[in-house]
Amino acid sequence: MTSPPVFEADEISDENFRIIAGIAKNYAGISLSEKKKSLVYSRISRRVRQEGFGCFDEYCVFLMSEAGSGERQRLVSALTTNVTSFYREKHHFSYLESLLRQQLYTRLEHGEELRIWSAACSSGEEAYSIAMTVIKCLSTIPNLKAKMLATDIDSDVLQQARLGSYAVVEAEALFEDGVLTSCRLEDDRVVMSEKIRGMIRFRRLNLVDPWPFSSCFHAIFCRNVAIYFDRETQDQLWGNLSRRIFPGGELYLGHSERIAHPERFGMESFGHNAYRKIPSGRRGA
Repeated sequence: MTSPPVFEADEISDENFRIIAGIAKNYAGISLSEKKKSLVYSRISRRVRQEGFGCFDEYCVFLMSEAGSGERQRLVSALTTNVTSFYREKHHFSYLESLLRQQLYTRLEHGEELRIWSAACSSGEEAYSIAMTVIKCLSTIPNLKAKMLATDIDSDVLQQARLGSYAVVEAEALFEDGVLTSCRLEDDRVVMSEKIRGMIRFRRLNLVDPWPFSSCFHAIFCRNVAIYFDRETQDQLWGNLSRRIFPGGELYLGHSERIAHPERFGMESFGHNAYRKIPSGRRGA
């Protein structure tokens, strides 16, 4: 039996870095400057070893081949950080509660369909937190119409999200917030109820590709994605998101993300990393 090649590279060449940075940019809009070279080495050297390549040269040749399409997706996953938790950045869920109770309740009570998008849902905690907030605020509306879209570029984390099953230690916030009525305990796991899972459609979506829908939403969570983009790609994203928000609807970003001059996109800042779509009658006032 032939032994796998030993990976011994202690750095990544300029050419291999350019190849990996180009793939990240073209595939997912991720901008990697030369300052990120050591980060790329630390993240991607693990992939090179795991896949049995002896050096970055071999790995990059494979990445650029037709057979490397799946690995290009895994490369993007390795370069980004899938850190999430239930009710992360709680102020956004407070904003959502206010939107649901104060701005939308009457309209929803009269039959309007609620639409919310978790645009970088990772392993699902954000999407389920949104769904549980909806149930908490709108449980008194009979025959509530509510749909949620949850998307991510990473197929592997989407599969975890669809299962809706989390270790108890990962779901401590659910015990604190008293929302276990939307879940059930199974041994050392917290499992989302059928009702909650039925509210959400999980789909793979690359935010820098054309979006295969034209729906608008009352609220969009797009957190900790734009940090990987350059300014031009960010501005394209802000414009695309704004066009998918109903007037008066809200957009929530990650803690280190800002929209410079949000009025360019028909939005206004109203809270911490939160923006509201300005109704057309108020623009330019």
